[in-house]
Amino acid sequence: MRVAFKPEALFKKAAKAPKKAAKAAKKAVAKVAAGTKNTRGWLGGSGGAQGLDKWYGPDRALFLPSGLLDRAELPDYLDGTLAGDYGYDPLGLGKDKETVEKYRVNELIHARWAMLAAAGIIIPEGLQAKGADIRGGTWFETGA
Repeated sequence: MRVAFKPEALFKKAAKAPKKAAKAAKKAVAKVAAGTKNTRGWLGGSGGAQGLDKWYGPDRALFLPSGLLDRAELPDYLDGTLAGDYGYDPLGLGKDKETVEKYRVNELIHARWAMLAAAGIIIPEGLQAKGADIRGGTWFETGA
C-alpha cells in the first residue's frame, strides 16, 4: 500500500471519518465501556474507562497528523476497534482476523515474560542494595 503525503493539507480542516466506520467504532467503544468495572479512582474518586473516543473509533488519533494522511486512505480492516490501531499497517498483517487474534495472544504472552524479566532485574539489585549477599545482583554482572 502506497501512502501519499500531503504537507500542504496540514493547514486545512480535517475530514470526518466515513459513516460506516463510525458506526462500527461506536459499537466497539460501547463494548469496551460496558465491559469495564465500576471502580474507584486513585484517590477514591470516580474511575473506570473514560474518554475512550480519543483512542478508539473512526476519529481516533492516527500515526500521522491530520492532513498528511486522509482517513479515506486507511484500510477497511483498521476501523479503530483494536487497541493501538493508529491506522498504520504497511505490511497488511491485520487483514486476516484469525492471524490478528494469534498476534494478540502472542503479544500477551511476551508482555508477561517481559514483566517477569523486569522483576528479575529490579528485585535482586534492590536486595543487594539493602545488604543481601547476592553474587551478580545487577543484571549485567550475572553472567560474569
